[in-house]
Amino acid sequence: MFQELGVAATPLNDLNRFSSLGNLSNMLSLRFERTGDLGDLQQAILQYEEAVATLPLDHPTRLVSMNNLGALLCERFKRTGCFNDLEQAILRIEEAVAASPLGHPDQASTMNNLGGIHGLRFKRTGDLDHLQQSILWTEKAITATPHDHSDRAATMLNLGLLLQWRFERTEDFDDLQRAIVVSEEAVATLPLHHPQRLVGMNNLGGMLGVRFQRAGDFDDLQQAIKRIEEALTATPHSHPDRANRLNNLSQALSWRFERRGNFDDLERAILQCKEAVAAFPHDHPNRALALSNLGWMYTSRFKQTGDTDHLQQSILRTKEALAATAHDHPERASLLNNLGNRHILRYNHLQTSDDREKAIEAFREAIGLQSATPSSRIIAALRATSLLEEDQNWADVSEITKIAVSLLSRVSSRSLGQKDQQYVIKMFTGVATRAAAAALQAGKSAVDAIQLLELGRGVIANLQIETRTDLTDLRKHYPEIAKIFEQLRDELDSSNSFSLAHTDPKAPQPSRRHTTSLELDKTIDQIRELPNFHRFLLPPTANELMMAATQQQPIVVINCSSFRCDAILIQHNGITVLNLSNLFLPDLVEKAALLKSHSFTRHQMFDLLDWLWDVVACPVLERLGFRESVATGEWPHICWIPTGILCVFPIHAAGYHRKAGSRTVLDRVVSSYSPSIKALLYGRRNEVRRHQGQAADKTVLVSMGTTPGVSNLAFAEKETIELNSLLPASIPRVTLREPQKDVVLAALDGCSIFHFAGHGQSHHSDPSMSTLLLTDWQTHPLTVQHLVAMKLYENPPLLAYLSACSTGDNRDIELLDEGIHLMSACQLAGFRHVIGSLWEVSDKHCVDAAKDVYNTMIKAGMSDASVSLGLHNAVMNLRGGRDRTATAREGRNARLIETEDNPPSNIGDPSIWAAYIHMGI
Repeated sequence: MFQELGVAATPLNDLNRFSSLGNLSNMLSLRFERTGDLGDLQQAILQYEEAVATLPLDHPTRLVSMNNLGALLCERFKRTGCFNDLEQAILRIEEAVAASPLGHPDQASTMNNLGGIHGLRFKRTGDLDHLQQSILWTEKAITATPHDHSDRAATMLNLGLLLQWRFERTEDFDDLQRAIVVSEEAVATLPLHHPQRLVGMNNLGGMLGVRFQRAGDFDDLQQAIKRIEEALTATPHSHPDRANRLNNLSQALSWRFERRGNFDDLERAILQCKEAVAAFPHDHPNRALALSNLGWMYTSRFKQTGDTDHLQQSILRTKEALAATAHDHPERASLLNNLGNRHILRYNHLQTSDDREKAIEAFREAIGLQSATPSSRIIAALRATSLLEEDQNWADVSEITKIAVSLLSRVSSRSLGQKDQQYVIKMFTGVATRAAAAALQAGKSAVDAIQLLELGRGVIANLQIETRTDLTDLRKHYPEIAKIFEQLRDELDSSNSFSLAHTDPKAPQPSRRHTTSLELDKTIDQIRELPNFHRFLLPPTANELMMAATQQQPIVVINCSSFRCDAILIQHNGITVLNLSNLFLPDLVEKAALLKSHSFTRHQMFDLLDWLWDVVACPVLERLGFRESVATGEWPHICWIPTGILCVFPIHAAGYHRKAGSRTVLDRVVSSYSPSIKALLYGRRNEVRRHQGQAADKTVLVSMGTTPGVSNLAFAEKETIELNSLLPASIPRVTLREPQKDVVLAALDGCSIFHFAGHGQSHHSDPSMSTLLLTDWQTHPLTVQHLVAMKLYENPPLLAYLSACSTGDNRDIELLDEGIHLMSACQLAGFRHVIGSLWEVSDKHCVDAAKDVYNTMIKAGMSDASVSLGLHNAVMNLRGGRDRTATAREGRNARLIETEDNPPSNIGDPSIWAAYIHMGI
């Protein structure tokens, strides 16, 4: 090369030698990019290191040199995986960025390089902080690059890839949407045969494939294959990027096989993946990914053919991938999970005990990998415990599920919008209930079980409760950090409140949600280091749990798993476990299906309430000492906290109502519900705030007799008119007849009572979109998310009375433990009490129920205790009173089925009165 001759002819102390060394290094670098020859890259780095060493510290070209040297070190890391190269690259480029004056022509390039290196450090370490830094620097680079600059498209492609990585780490769908938009824009600006265009087409294909995996749109997958094939066709066989593109195409083809079942797609995927493995140098870090994909494809072939040779090949390729992956690499957990799954497949096929042990060993290693994604570790935990449960190794099951529960808040983090939080948490339904049951089975205490349930259930709501905590003590003793906490909390609330759908991927300003979330987590850790604040936002201790109960107001947590069901009784003087030996999960699933079908007869409903009394309510009440009906005096009050599928059952209505006597919950105690103890304590704190703060006593009465698109409610307006006449004249009120959403939200500011008489709609797949139907509900619905976003907790109102259908219903079985529905939304907004229904309620009977509730409240001076007692009285009256001989009130319920064998009785219809529930303190 002429450049080599130029370097040789230049004296060592001649500054012109720098130019010769730089030119030589650039030529070697270009040749490496074309051929992948590692020797060229090694020489390029050596030449630049010598060039940098010859320059004075204040030389004007030193900045460019440090940037270029850092970029070359980065390339060597990508080729060899040597972590020291990555660390050295960051030092060089950080020096270049620090020395770069504002407006310097190379400023954008150095920031882009620094962003890329931080991204690679994230991929190697799994530390989300590095990815955040990477995205921020790359965004700065784009801002600093003119729109017509030739480097802008490449920088945008880098940003797209980083956003994809963040999506894959956090499941923030907005990131994936934005990654695709940014990449499409970059590709559109590049000439047809530009090398970066091929990079963009390959990246874009990968992103569309990932979106197919998440959203299921087959057109995305077809477009993914088209883009990657276009990039691959234009890539020479000797080009170093060809292997990555072959691997991407093979993965997309295998996804298409999984979707359509065309065996040709699988065969072609295997051929492409084999070619990719062969094209990668043996020590290339990306070869492990191709080997893992190949192993997965062999597994698919085994499932199709039953040929164990294919399964053997799958295991061998996965082991080979693991051997090439560092023991602390974040991706190692996924490979271990794959290996464990394949050993289980072979164990199930051949019954070889060695495979079973190897599967457990692989899963255990994945669980302990701190750098891995939380979701990979939870998946490993669930796989391992499913095997260990068969061995009844409860000690290990308990310890492993405890780890899984501790990771749930990290997969469904504050940085995500609620849709993404729900998507993630659905992947791990039932983890907390399994962990609590395993803890008890392993001989651990009731407190251990409760703390697991508190940590692993209602994860989304708990994050919201945490940021709405009372900061009075923190402000008093540490005002500066309290102010920081509040600022971060408010910023996060603001950015998350109305990301109701992924509709704005072209948003010009990058979201700060992820950065703010990380800063808030660090602030919480700092607060816990302060004296007397070590329990800040942590689950309640044993003493705090008992303080949540009183002598006449115990808390009953009911937990059910496949291997045991229990009631955990929290009383003022202790916490005990009552094993529910006649309650079994399959029975619950079968009877829940009947309830959810809304096609039960009256006879079936009474039978269900009889059964619920026998297996749950009676054992609990007997143990608590509530054995007789209450004739006079104060009613005992139980707060029920059911878990999992139990959340759909009306435990408060359990009992033998067709027979005289006190064998019913209604005749012995007043009932309330809570999603968790943390939510109960949150309501109690709101009660204290209310008494300390300025009284807000406005009542908002909303009636929706006529609602667009749904049936009219003849008694809705009558209900609010009756209540208006009942309320004392001293209580200010706002009466809204068929209003729009904004009017209602404005009226709720400063209210004490919100009474809604109208239709409620429980969303079939997304409980956060469950809606109170107002006049503009079809275009501007008042949803769970809108209610949660209200900050009424700063001066907590008394009551939200939702006289509507299914306001306490969550139709998504996989999210029952999250307690996401209209009632819980009002509780999170700040209402101390919420009254609603588990299913459809009768229009006419709603009037009677509401009058009974408010009559009781008015007589008791509108106290907190009067709300649950008022609903109890209303339900008793709808049932037919204490003697159950009063004529049942006439009503309508389209879901009730009557037959000649099941005539109406003089007992009130349980499909009417059993639907009503109270949530609150």
